Amino acid sequence: MTGNSNLKIIADDMGLHKSVNDGIIFLLKEGKIDGASLMANGEEFEDAAKQISDAGLGGIGAHLNLVEQRSVVSGELMHANHRIFFLKYVLGLVKQDYIWQELEAQVKKIIQTGVKLSFINGNQHLHLLPGIMDMCIKLAGEYGIPYIRIVNEPVNLSGGKFFRKLQLLFLNFLSAAAKKKIRKAGLQCNDFFVGFVSAGNMSDSDIKYAEDLAQKYPDKIVELGCHPGYENEDLKTKFKHWVGYNWQGELTTLSKLKVES
Repeated sequence: MTGNSNLKIIADDMGLHKSVNDGIIFLLKEGKIDGASLMANGEEFEDAAKQISDAGLGGIGAHLNLVEQRSVVSGELMHANHRIFFLKYVLGLVKQDYIWQELEAQVKKIIQTGVKLSFINGNQHLHLLPGIMDMCIKLAGEYGIPYIRIVNEPVNLSGGKFFRKLQLLFLNFLSAAAKKKIRKAGLQCNDFFVGFVSAGNMSDSDIKYAEDLAQKYPDKIVELGCHPGYENEDLKTKFKHWVGYNWQGELTTLSKLKVES
């Protein structure tokens, strides 16, 4: 695809919306991306699972999600957003049993469709939180899932998006501890990640940066996270609070990638 065998391009949020599913399926079929993470409690999960099955696609992971959508266990709406969840989690207001039951139910729901899971990651990277990462490692071991995403993205504090970059520093810190646990459990993870700072607005420069990292560190795994989709009014209306997301722009950028034979 990009010429770097150690670079993985992974699309997130499959199952979120029909137009997102369609865009990601197109890129998978065309060989423009290496895989996609599937949200078990997304509104269009069944559509995504059917399209994956019909096309015989691999490279599918679990996009574990604890916010915005409905619980797989109870059917009730979950925490309004990741900031509220994070605050409640830090204060000890979210029961560990609840999180484990929900995450396991999400993994089981995906597996029951016939999908063989290749990896685990988390919506808003909440899977990196202490305690939740331990659950992800346990799930990976019990269900034969070999790989868990971490977020280790080089940070340059100059320029814009300063608060976003502060968040990244925190995620990098959590990821350093997570990486040790993942490897100790005999599982795989990426060494570098590109796509947090520019989430929803990935560009050619992000792809070039990821390619350069992969070339510079040929023995390391570099993961580029992206959020492509066919954009329409329904998608933009439902997720207007995801300020600045450009699903169509990312789809167009990725569709231009040359596929290595």
